[in-house]
Formats: sequence, C-alpha cells, structure tokens
Amino acid sequence: MNENTSFPAQYVFAFLFQGDQVLLVKRLAPPWCGSVTVPGGKRERGETPREACLREMREETGLEVLSLRLRGIAHITSDEREATAWYFSSSSMEGELRGTEEGYPFWAGKRESLEISGVNPFYTLLAPRILDEDAPLFEAKISSDDRCILASSFSDV
Repeated sequence: MNENTSFPAQYVFAFLFQGDQVLLVKRLAPPWCGSVTVPGGKRERGETPREACLREMREETGLEVLSLRLRGIAHITSDEREATAWYFSSSSMEGELRGTEEGYPFWAGKRESLEISGVNPFYTLLAPRILDEDAPLFEAKISSDDRCILASSFSDV
C-alpha cells in the first residue's frame, strides 16, 4: 500500500445504559481533554467496529459489554483530518466500573446528561438520537473544529 494514501481514521463509541442512566466519561487526555462524553476510542488494524467497541469499553470502563446495537455512523471532517465514527448502545454489561488515565467514568441521568457542564458538542448533537432507543439507525455528516460543530446533516438508514 502506498504510504501517501490517506484513509479516514475510525473511532467507536458506546452509549451504555443502566435504567434511566447513561455512562459518561470526563476525559483526562486529548482530544477534547476536560470534556464529558461517552466512552470510546480508535479502531485498531484488523478489528471490526464491534470488536473495537467491546475492547474499548473493557479498557476504558472495566465493563464487559455483552451485546451491542449499532445506532449510527458519522463521517467527520475537521481541518485536514477526516474520520468515521461508529456509535453503539447497550444495556447489557457486567463487571466493576473503573477509570483510567484517559478518563473518569460516571453514571448520569439521560435527560440531565445533555446539560452537564463541559459536555462535548458531539454528545449534545448525537445523544438525542441515541438516547431514544426507538430512533432509527442514522448516517451523519459532521464538520467540526477543535472547539465546536460547524455543520451537520443526518439521514435515517
């Protein structure tokens, strides 16, 4: 493969539910250091998005997610970078919740989560579609910079 060929980075995120609560993480590392969002991370070579999400949840929260539901896919552009993000949800997990050097996880009410100080703009944009468990699978196109969402469009799939 030509090293100059550019492919979008791929990220995975999970909205983990426990009753009327969602698991959030206060990020302690870049990018978006200090913001509040759902746990997630970068897909590694050879992993499917689902496998990457299960690994990231285990690494970042200590929780073993037993099942995942794909909720949406976003194509994100920011300056010269682009990424594809896969969004999942689950209410089925086990294990002991713990933090890492990347972030501090905590449970918050689904409604209240949108108003938490420092909530990440991606969370604010996407959470209403994912917190509604009856909402259809979505595809999104999002343009952002390091501080905010510049533009977005959604299609139901």
